[in-house]
Amino acid sequence: MIKNYVVAASLGLVAMASSQAVTVFSDTFDYTTNGAFVTEGGWTSHTGNGGSDAGSGIMWGNGNVLEYQHGDAVAAGDVISMWATLQRDWGGYFYSMDITLWDGVNDGSRVQAAFVNLEGNSATGKVLDPLSYTVTGADIAAGRDHVVIQYSHSQNWGETQDVTLDVTAVPEPSSAALLGLGGLALILRRRK
Repeated sequence: MIKNYVVAASLGLVAMASSQAVTVFSDTFDYTTNGAFVTEGGWTSHTGNGGSDAGSGIMWGNGNVLEYQHGDAVAAGDVISMWATLQRDWGGYFYSMDITLWDGVNDGSRVQAAFVNLEGNSATGKVLDPLSYTVTGADIAAGRDHVVIQYSHSQNWGETQDVTLDVTAVPEPSSAALLGLGGLALILRRRK
């Protein structure tokens, strides 16, 4: 019985420490200059018909595409998630989210990992359901260990309040094992 308790507690400690979500990019479109997606928002590019009025906190437009390139490498098992909060979530307005993996250098290495094109009225509380992708060993073996996201008002007019990118990193097995052993040692020490 005691052994089962110790093992269960140790596994619980490992599970609690096994992953940590980190917001690596977020834009609220609250710029001091009109349409400052690259200079103030941190996006790497903006194309199409769209803008953001200074101080409005809203991105608006039709067919505009924003792209962000995350500079840090990801590892197999990491979970990449992105979502957006809409200002205008009416039917007939479509919003696209795209997660692409690449080698961080050559555009020809880009491979789309996950994509969704959602009508605004499919949002829950004006928040588009997160688009997620778990990085595989095959992605890493192919050299695709960097992330690019794209967000767009893909059809008709759209208005967006914010876009966020999270990466939930899975720690190396050795780190998780050390945490588990530490937890086990603490439990055994308390038993004596």
